[in-house]
Amino acid sequence: MKGTIIGAAVLVLSALPGSAARAADAPLPWAKPMAGAWTLSGVSDGDPYCRLSLGADGAIGGASIDVSATCRRNFPLEEVAAWTLRDGGVVLIDPLRHTVLKLARRPDGGYGGVLTDGRQVSLDRGAPPRPKSRQALLDGTFALSGPNNRSPCGFAVSARSAAAGRLEQAGACPMKWKTKAWAQWRFTAGRLNLQAANGATLLSLAPADDFTFVAEQPDGVAEQPDGPLFFGPGVIEGSP
Repeated sequence: MKGTIIGAAVLVLSALPGSAARAADAPLPWAKPMAGAWTLSGVSDGDPYCRLSLGADGAIGGASIDVSATCRRNFPLEEVAAWTLRDGGVVLIDPLRHTVLKLARRPDGGYGGVLTDGRQVSLDRGAPPRPKSRQALLDGTFALSGPNNRSPCGFAVSARSAAAGRLEQAGACPMKWKTKAWAQWRFTAGRLNLQAANGATLLSLAPADDFTFVAEQPDGVAEQPDGPLFFGPGVIEGSP
């Protein structure tokens, strides 16, 4: 009899909302067909592109979303917390359910919209192509910036191998970064270290996705507001 009572109690507890025994919530039916990797890109030649992953789990006001570091680095998406469907289109929303980006469906199955800064963007099914290697990635023009390319500092980067290469500041750059003795980079212990010629590390960043490295703001950087620092492929802006 005692065992029967205990067994019944477990069954009752497992049926209560919020109990530890409750099964995980099922994916949202309306979100499942859209779930997966997408590419968000500008519509002009040379515009940035990035991975945006639409989830099917519930989130405040919609479904879960993963905004890659490259998306955050290049577009004004820092406040995006979820996505939903409205009027046949995809809408990215903030924690208060306010619209951050509205994307209308196109006849080809993709979506198009306009960012808050006026840039036109396209959202298309599938992830963007990955770099062939770290050495291939770290050979070109880069930018160090806050979210949405805020206060960028340009660099010319070259790679001798997948673990080391040259680094030269070029173009516009906030004074705090411009006065650093940038000379080389090394990838060690899972981090990208931007260094002076004597090997001193000026900034250490962790890989955040296939294209972008990230670090928290160091103290005393007046030209950069609070928030993460991003380093990844980008256009060198302005004059030195």
